[in-house]
Amino acid sequence: YVTGGETRVKARRLAAGEDPDGDLDRLDVLGTLHKFAQARLSPEAFVEALDPLQPRLYSISSSHNATPGRVSLTVDAVRYRIGTRPRWGVASTFLAERVQPGEAVPVYVQRAHGFGLPANPDTPIIMCGPGTGIAPFRAFLHDRRATKAPGRNWLFFGHQRRATDFFYEDELSAMKEEGLLTNLTLAWSRDGDEKIYVQDRMCERGAELFDWLEQGAHFYVCGDAKRMAKDVELALVDIVLAHGGRSAEAAQAYLAGLKKSGRYQADVY
Repeated sequence: YVTGGETRVKARRLAAGEDPDGDLDRLDVLGTLHKFAQARLSPEAFVEALDPLQPRLYSISSSHNATPGRVSLTVDAVRYRIGTRPRWGVASTFLAERVQPGEAVPVYVQRAHGFGLPANPDTPIIMCGPGTGIAPFRAFLHDRRATKAPGRNWLFFGHQRRATDFFYEDELSAMKEEGLLTNLTLAWSRDGDEKIYVQDRMCERGAELFDWLEQGAHFYVCGDAKRMAKDVELALVDIVLAHGGRSAEAAQAYLAGLKKSGRYQADVY
């Protein structure tokens, strides 16, 4: 309402959730002010137009059974550039750089409905958590170690580069050595000429993965909902198709059955 003509039409389309210039995902408040530089708002009108800062939700990456009274989070500081302007994640860089040890941070706990370890500690679990999606699975592994759960554990973890992005490398390697992790399968998308993702590793180990499912394993996925989680689902259907001797329709029904019985659980965002 502070501009006219075509600019006003474009601003209204953006406000309605459309993306007329293909830059909606890059338009933070400052980017929008740059885009509509002819707009002249009073400071009062500008502040009144802003929504309250939204809370950030992080998966807990620790187990109460392993570390009573302590809660851990896995936070990857968001830093990137759009053109010449640096962009920093508000909450992640606050936790990484600006808050000091001993200072209080307002938090609350939101229950993750339908996402947790199997009731039977003998049940094998398959966990797929690239990037910070590893958080709840670190908690699962710590919990299974603390409670001496005998069930087998298989973790698929991936990121861009092993040298800089292998979260909890020492910890996970030790878990593999001690036998807590039956399988630790890794995928690095920028370490070679070919981009390798967790879903590619799943398909490479498809026969073994399907065998685990047939033996009652629960399957978990945590992370990006837009691409990764969908690709993991498709890979799982392909695995059932290839190694379960089922038709495409039956493979889809197999996955639906896992979801209905609580054996396929997703924590995606």
